[in-house]
Amino acid sequence: MTDTRISPAPPEAPGPAPPTADRLRHPRVRAALLERYREARRRLGDPVQAWADIQGDPELRRRYRRTRGSGGLVRVREDEAVELVAAAYVHTLGAYGPDRIACLSPAGAPGARFHALLGAPVLESPESAPGDDWADAAYLLLWGGDVPVTRAPDALRLARARYRGQKVVAVSPAPADGTRLADEVLHPHPGTDGALALAMGHVILREFLVDRETPFFTEHARRATDLPFLVTLEERGDGTYAPVTFLRAADLGRRGENAACRAVVLDEDTGRAAVPEPGLIRPVLTFHGREVSAGVEVLLPDFGADGRPGAVRRGVPATRLGGAGGTLVTTVFDLLLARYGVDRPGLPGHWPASYADADAPGTPAWQEAHTSVPAAVCIRIAREFARTAERSKGRCAIVMGADIVRHFHGDTLRRAILALLRLTGCPDPGDRDIPGAPDDDARRMDPAVYWYLHTGRRRSERSTADVLASPLGGGRLAGLTGADCLALAARTGWTAVYPAFDRNPLDLGDTFGDPVARVVADLRAGDLGVACEAPDAPENWPRVLTLGSGDALDEHGLRCLVGTASPAQAPEGVRPRDVTWREPAPEGRLDLLVSLDGTDSAAARLADVVLPTATADGEPGPARTEFETFAALAERIGALAARHLGVRKDLVATPLRHGSSGDTAPPGAVLDWRHGDCTPVPGRSLPHLTVVERNYPALGADFAALGTPAPDDTRPRPERRYFFLDHDWARELGESLPVYRPPSDVRALLGPSGQPHVTVRRLTPHEQWSVHCAYPDALFLPALASGGRYLWLSPEDAGAIGVAEGDRVEAVSGDGVIVARAVVSDRMPAGTMYTRREPEVTRVETPGILKPTRLLGHHGGLFTGGPCDEVTVVRRHGGEVD
Repeated sequence: MTDTRISPAPPEAPGPAPPTADRLRHPRVRAALLERYREARRRLGDPVQAWADIQGDPELRRRYRRTRGSGGLVRVREDEAVELVAAAYVHTLGAYGPDRIACLSPAGAPGARFHALLGAPVLESPESAPGDDWADAAYLLLWGGDVPVTRAPDALRLARARYRGQKVVAVSPAPADGTRLADEVLHPHPGTDGALALAMGHVILREFLVDRETPFFTEHARRATDLPFLVTLEERGDGTYAPVTFLRAADLGRRGENAACRAVVLDEDTGRAAVPEPGLIRPVLTFHGREVSAGVEVLLPDFGADGRPGAVRRGVPATRLGGAGGTLVTTVFDLLLARYGVDRPGLPGHWPASYADADAPGTPAWQEAHTSVPAAVCIRIAREFARTAERSKGRCAIVMGADIVRHFHGDTLRRAILALLRLTGCPDPGDRDIPGAPDDDARRMDPAVYWYLHTGRRRSERSTADVLASPLGGGRLAGLTGADCLALAARTGWTAVYPAFDRNPLDLGDTFGDPVARVVADLRAGDLGVACEAPDAPENWPRVLTLGSGDALDEHGLRCLVGTASPAQAPEGVRPRDVTWREPAPEGRLDLLVSLDGTDSAAARLADVVLPTATADGEPGPARTEFETFAALAERIGALAARHLGVRKDLVATPLRHGSSGDTAPPGAVLDWRHGDCTPVPGRSLPHLTVVERNYPALGADFAALGTPAPDDTRPRPERRYFFLDHDWARELGESLPVYRPPSDVRALLGPSGQPHVTVRRLTPHEQWSVHCAYPDALFLPALASGGRYLWLSPEDAGAIGVAEGDRVEAVSGDGVIVARAVVSDRMPAGTMYTRREPEVTRVETPGILKPTRLLGHHGGLFTGGPCDEVTVVRRHGGEVD
């Protein structure tokens, strides 16, 4: 018989709650805000007027802002929460403009569509390639991309592809689920992937393009890359040369449409420089072996193992156009071979003796010293990748993810990896990864730039941007802070920064006559300002921010954006030259912080309104999906807009679209109209200015509609497959060509401590089904560490600082301080540390300095880097944290 009596429940074991304990099922609103909203709603009878009444009273606004993060969220009806958020949106649109609203969501298709219809910027980081881009590849590199975690539906396609014969090689410094599906795994040190990619490129160039010319690779290089383009060489005082810029048609005295912007090649049939025309010209790929060329020595930047800048001497074949007094030029391909250390007979300079030369940058042995990946493995993987691409005609793919883009020099890492695809004729991951694509009309902004500008992080910069410069630079960044670089990039149209101007873009669009001409005239007269030149002015504050899926704010964000009390007291940094400095720094810029989340996350506790969302891994409940939530908001905003907004015209400023027919900006030159270098012209020295009609009353119907079919634009865009970045700032930083820049030297930033210490790279492993921004809310990591803060170290690193199991250690990096107990494990690789990522201890998630090249994201399809380096100095804790 079965005993049907219910046994008493055993006592609960201590430890973290089960994962479903913090599941959100009903909307919540901050009580201090809700009370005042209800009172104003009853008194005025209109939601938008009620919200405007609250924002018009500084004391009321201050009261509810100060309660953020201190509890006080109460459950409300869903229609009331939606009405409050909709009222805030409508008031912000009418009073300040759509570019004062922003949305950040890691899986934000509904949110991106909703905010694009409003005209609000979407804070968007490029995603890893979807399964359609790599499922049919014959060879796949999972380079920083963890498909089972970040793209779980594609994990099945990856398994099926392996059954069809696809070889999968994972390159990952940290534990990742994707490594279980790989045939081979490489474990480079974190942040050193660029060295591995350069060494693989060295092997491919040597064996498939120099020693043996592969027809498929060379034809692709001529037809679809910038490798045949001519680059001018400038003589230095010591008799060496340095690459400068592309040779343009105007430099040869040619006239015609956009002659100053059109790069030229050398026609193999005529031997004359010409503008390339598909199918009409066969360009020369290299000058080596041609009678008119001679070897010259060029200086190329090198940043070494410790990041200290230097230079290497390499030779390239060059020729003078127009006789002895003409311009000295070479091809991008010849420069690329010099950059990768691939020598050819008769060229001067210092070259590697063989693959085993560990002292020459670019060789497999050189990368082994940086990455710990054996040189033989690097050579074999490079050969397999190139041989497969040759036989399959370019059917190889690389999936990149957060392990690449999160690094401070993530842009150089990605360029070195993409070079492997472009050298072998394989397709890039897709246009969706390229900011500033020609079909990109919506307002989009790099999240790290948004945080840097609006959280006040720029106020504590310790140095100017020239600390990143190459020794071959010309001092173009001297005295410029990251804020100065950002302001210059915004007003010249290189990157997207919102708010764009210090006036409501709806008012600018409704200007009588030609709104674009009026804006240009006001900019020239000084009557209209660029918002990021005075980010602390109230008219330039962000007003509404929507976060999704656990996105958290760092310590600077708590004070400047949210307005809560914060213990962070960063010393005043270097003051910018072109950006207005206000004292004291404003706090609590946001009128409304909205969180769409399925759990009681850190962001939900800070938010004014929490709208629960159903998730695929959550239990059934009354929460809506993100699409249903935004659909309800769209309907309510449309109803309120019929009375308060109507149909408006929005003047949209978007970055220069490189690769499109309108790409006529000054090539590579830093010409600032603010300082009289040129005349402000939209699409050339200003961002593109477009007037877009916003039918706000029809927002609900537009959100639910299918829309119009996208045009089938299959025109080739070879300018996107570039190797040489023609820009003054790229030359200043030594990054015109793919280059390896190791992680930042934190000791140089923090100064000497006088204590024994070890420099390691910090990793934050996480479980499946989590998103990268929700590390602090992943309960398995606190459980693994018994609820405390622990740092996992290798025996070698622990012994170097005299630390044993359980001792207290202090980890200091450019983004905060951690004091925790040490866990010493034989399974930890030397030079690497594991810890859980949480805003409460890793205080700052934005960069200590803004890298200028990340602001060129719309120049030649350059991909921006990540916010910071995970490099940490660990030492034994002996007292109070400084």
